[in-house]
Amino acid sequence: MIFIHCLVNAADAADINYDKNMVVKQKEDGIIKSLVQIGIPMFFYISGIASTFFDTEDKHYGIFVGSKALRILVPFIIAIFIFLIPRLYFGQTYEDYTRVDGQEITTNYWDFMKGTLPTIYLKLSWLWYLPALFIDLIICYPLLRWTIRRSRGIPFDPMIDLGIITLQIITLVLWAVPNYLLITTDNYNTRYSIPAIITLFWIMFAFYTL
Repeated sequence: MIFIHCLVNAADAADINYDKNMVVKQKEDGIIKSLVQIGIPMFFYISGIASTFFDTEDKHYGIFVGSKALRILVPFIIAIFIFLIPRLYFGQTYEDYTRVDGQEITTNYWDFMKGTLPTIYLKLSWLWYLPALFIDLIICYPLLRWTIRRSRGIPFDPMIDLGIITLQIITLVLWAVPNYLLITTDNYNTRYSIPAIITLFWIMFAFYTL
């Protein structure tokens, strides 16, 4: 993952003219696409394994959410000010999207920070992974508890297990509805969100039944 980001940013900083170097562009894209298919899923896989150490039987959902917020969202917010905004500020010279409203370079750092913060969610760069991981863990917690109960051989309890399924449905709805309503550019909500929601539903259905 370090190599991928170095490769991308080095190419941007060097201002390579890809129209005259199509072979270089093809090699860069091939390397990135190959390594990303390994790196990002591996990060989610490791985080999923780590979450299985949470004692779902003695600790409730609120404790899980609170612990993940403390371990993921707090560092995420701190990183925005310590890493991301300075990175965007120094990137103005070679990346137009880093500039405030895409306009001219802002030399005053504090003016840049105040102008960037309202749309910082569109410029998360490599920090996108932290909120994505948090959402993923929150959605998958009911499945985590369900599978831990099954792996421990705990008998099916209608009160608890039906409650877990209900919580799973609620978390999926709370994730799916805002996604559908907010991702409207180029009909992305219809083209991508609906197929993703349907696919996730059937994956969850398979996990809970099989």
